[in-house]
Parts: sequence; structure tokens; C-alpha cells
Amino acid sequence: MNLSDYAGCDAVGLASLIRRGEVTTVDVTEAAIKAIEVLNPKLNAVVLRNFDNARQFAAAPQCSSPIAGAPFLLKDVNVFSADMPTTFSCRFFADAAPKADSEIVTRWRNSGLNILGKSNTPEFAEDFVCEPTFRGATLNPWNPLLTTGGSSGGAGAAVASGMVPIAHATDLGGSIRIPAACCGVFGLKPTSGLNPQGHYYLELANGLNADHVLTRSVRDSAAALDATAGPLAGTRYQVERGVKSYLAALDLPVPKLRIGLCLETPAGELPGERQVRATEIVADTLQHLGHTIVEYSYPPEATGIGAWAESLWMIDVVHELDKRIEALGREPDDSELEALTRYARSHVATLSAMDLYTSRQRAHEIGMKLMASMGHLDLLLTPALGSDPIPLGSLDSRTDAFNFQAWAEQGHRFAPFAYICNLAGQPAASLPVQLVAGEHPLAVQLAGHHRQDHLILQVAAQLESHFEWRRYIPPIWAGDCPWG
Repeated sequence: MNLSDYAGCDAVGLASLIRRGEVTTVDVTEAAIKAIEVLNPKLNAVVLRNFDNARQFAAAPQCSSPIAGAPFLLKDVNVFSADMPTTFSCRFFADAAPKADSEIVTRWRNSGLNILGKSNTPEFAEDFVCEPTFRGATLNPWNPLLTTGGSSGGAGAAVASGMVPIAHATDLGGSIRIPAACCGVFGLKPTSGLNPQGHYYLELANGLNADHVLTRSVRDSAAALDATAGPLAGTRYQVERGVKSYLAALDLPVPKLRIGLCLETPAGELPGERQVRATEIVADTLQHLGHTIVEYSYPPEATGIGAWAESLWMIDVVHELDKRIEALGREPDDSELEALTRYARSHVATLSAMDLYTSRQRAHEIGMKLMASMGHLDLLLTPALGSDPIPLGSLDSRTDAFNFQAWAEQGHRFAPFAYICNLAGQPAASLPVQLVAGEHPLAVQLAGHHRQDHLILQVAAQLESHFEWRRYIPPIWAGDCPWG
């Protein structure tokens, strides 16, 4: 299988070729390995390789799922795998030992996804960009001078460049949707709790986090959600899927929906002109597709997201550090932790149990107000970002020059529409929109109601068909690489 044919297929397409006997899983795996070997030196998206195990997996009999045999990457944070360490992109974890598969990793393997390695992420997935000290910045295949977005920047670059059609991503404040927007791919943050977090964690980021994938096609995202959605026995949160099959839902007639349009951030500010223009174009398209577009404004409570919300994820970072300190029997030195992680340790040390409880309550109250304000809507359409992707080095979470307030303010200006969806636990997705053929795509966000992930996927599929995302090919692209 040559790289042009490989890169032109999504995961569902590759699996279909394998089932029909036109290619083998071994053929597909070797093409993916070649794509990574050729492109990764240019992009630094894949930081751990699992090629030997992937080849063994490819040689074994495959299941018949819609994505069986497709190459896949795990993100180097939050989930564990028996064949690779999880280092949280942190030098202090450089020689961490692998652990037994997390539940969601088991589900991905059972669906036939072939894990070729792990993708890059900022330290502890903390940042709006992907520029970790430990393994270096990931570069954007559309423009290496611009950020891939964080925290799933390695996954975004790998999928956008055609190294793999599908890759794991996490999202506690936009880490699926921000890289999707920066890299011109599709990223759904599912309803909180729909994909299992356990068995290592009851929850992450006090319930804000959701794991899923980045893809080039909507149907890949739907098929992956079919493979993973549903509760894990014994866990406290038992969120059932909204439909029997998300992939099958794409073939159903799409109902005429009432979609809110909001061009202002939750704080009441306007994003960049290009972000507004892209969102207006999508709104017009949705209207032509038969949906009703109405104006929407975020409730006043949405402006109340502040530094208290950062405590909700910093707790997890400190918990992982404390476990590592106990295992190693020593404290990390400053060269083993970035500035934001050191800040998180000092900040968490000042928190009381009541501080954490109050932050959880505030998140709950904002989420309730937001969903009540959307009661008359099926979906909400906004820009995905506040601006175009920012240049590399624009945000500093790593050095002694780090200032938490400046970092937080700049980061949330860059991605102002993301975090509130995590506070509410609602599903939300970033969708690419190319205003001029060949240019770096922009992105819009669709957000919905709990367990209505299928509505987002259905509408996203309509927009994918209209805007023809498969034509969005970046300058650094596996399909343009010579086989040798």
C-alpha cells in the first residue's frame, strides 16, 4: 500500500479495504510506520514508538469492527498501556514503568485499533499549546511556525498530516477541540462520563475531563465512540449512550434543529474577524440545510470562570506527583518539572477541602445555568477559537519567566469557548472550515445537550459533506511523501 493511498483513507475506509481483502492489516500498518518515519522528524508528533507490538497485532486475526486494523496513537497522559510507559510528558516520569491497560485502551484494542505509539502533549496536558520541555514542541503541518494547540497537539499533527487517521485525545478544558481547530481536523469532546475514565481514576479534573479521539472524518469519530461509550461496572458514574450506534445514526434522517448562534465569548468579547466570518458562513449553511438559526447569548454566570476553576485540574497533577515521589523516594528537582507544574504544587498546598468543594459547586452552578439557557435550543454554534492559531512560543508555562495570571488570561483569550463546555459536561466538537482553498482552515464549535452526542455528529456530517473536509490537505502531508 503506497502512502498516497494510505493517507487518502480514514479509519473506516482502511478497515473496509481490509475486510474486502484489497489490503491486509500488515500492509496498512507498514504504510503507517513509513508515514511516521518520514514525517515525524519534521513534526515531532509521535514521542514513543510501539512498532514491534503493532506488527504482531497486525499479523494476528482481526475482529470485524468498522475500524479494525486502523493505525492509532495513544496520548502520553492519563491512560495506561501494558506495552508503553505513561510519562505525562514530564522528565520526572522519564523511566516510569508501563501499567496494565486502562479500560478505554482495552476497548480500543478490542475494536481492532492498532496502537503504533504515543503522541506528544504538554507536561501533564496542562497547556493551550504543545511545547513540552521534555520532548520538544510539536509543529503544525499547516504552518510549522504556528501552534498545533494543546493539549492534544501531537495527536492533532499526526492526524492532520496523515501519519494516522485517528488518535487518542483528552479534553478537560478544550484539549480535543483546540488542536482540532489549529490543525484542521475534527474533534468531539463527548458527554462527560460517556467514555470510561477508570479503572485507575474515579474522575479526572473533578469530572471535567473526557477522553475520545481526533479524526479527519466524522464517521471515524462516531465509530470510535461506538467502541468505547458506556459505563464501567463498579464506577460511580454510569452514563449510558444516547443511541444504540453513533455510526448508524449518521445514516438516519437529520431532524430539523433549532441552533443558537453566538459570536461573543462567554465573557462578552468578540473573537477575531476571521473566526466570526467562518461561523457566519456555517450558520448560513445550516440554515440552507433546513435548520433554524436563532441568536443566543451566554448567561451572565458564564463570565464567572476564574482562577478557581484551575484548581479542579491542578489537584490531579499534584496527586500523580505525590505518587511518583513516594515510588522514587525523592523530590523532583527544578529541571524535572516545568514552571506551571511547580506553580500547581504550591497552589494546591494552599487549598483547603472547603476551597475544593466551593470550586466544584461553582462549576456545577455555572453548568446548570448554561444548560438552562440552552433549554430552547438543540445545539449551539460558536467560533472554536478566539483567534487564528498563535505563533510558537507565544505562551510560556515552562520557564522561570512564567506568570500564572498572564498565562491564564492569554490562553483563555485564545480559546474562550472551550472551558465552559467542560464545566457543563456537555458534548462539544470543533469542525474545520476552509474559507479559501489551500489555506489553513478555521474552525467552529457545536455544543449540545447531555447524551445528545449523536446530534452533533449528524450535523457535523452534513457540514463535512458540504465543505468537503477531505480536500483539506496541509503542506506537510503523508500522501505527498515518496515510499522510500
